[in-house]
Amino acid sequence: MDATNGCADLAVFRLTTAIQQGYNTHMSLANKIVEIRKSSHLTQEEFAGKFFVTRQAVSRWENGETAPSLDTLKAIAGAFKVDANALLGVENPVCQSCGMPLKSVDELGAEADGGVSADYCRYCYPAGAFSREVSVEEMVETNLQFLQHFNAESGTNYSEAEARGILKQYLPTLKRWRQA
Repeated sequence: MDATNGCADLAVFRLTTAIQQGYNTHMSLANKIVEIRKSSHLTQEEFAGKFFVTRQAVSRWENGETAPSLDTLKAIAGAFKVDANALLGVENPVCQSCGMPLKSVDELGAEADGGVSADYCRYCYPAGAFSREVSVEEMVETNLQFLQHFNAESGTNYSEAEARGILKQYLPTLKRWRQA
């Protein structure tokens, strides 16, 4: 595969879906929490009791003011047999810094208040801030360190030059780099 097939290569790289979704994570999550609670015929107080939080916390989640912590999000997903990504309202999410596919809740980053960050992975955004201040060019080089693993996992055989070309085209479209 050559780097001139950027769009096709990006699709194979599984890194384009989240860009096009344009979702508001907190509102999507808020609506899902309301939907889960009401369909289970629970009051906010009863729902809160299941997760050892206050009724006010549930109210703030449902209003989109805050989000549950990562542990609470996992507990909600488990208790109501809901996929955590579906709970967040995203399909095939990717880290909006490095482009890593976010396949499980354990891979999601965290906000400073302990809430989940659906935009970033735990490596890039562990506690409400980026773990490293890097340029997009430095992120390309960081990602190339994992090329062999990526090729093995995805059944591809990108050369370093091909992957570098794809990443140079793709990473600037992610949220972190669009804001720079």
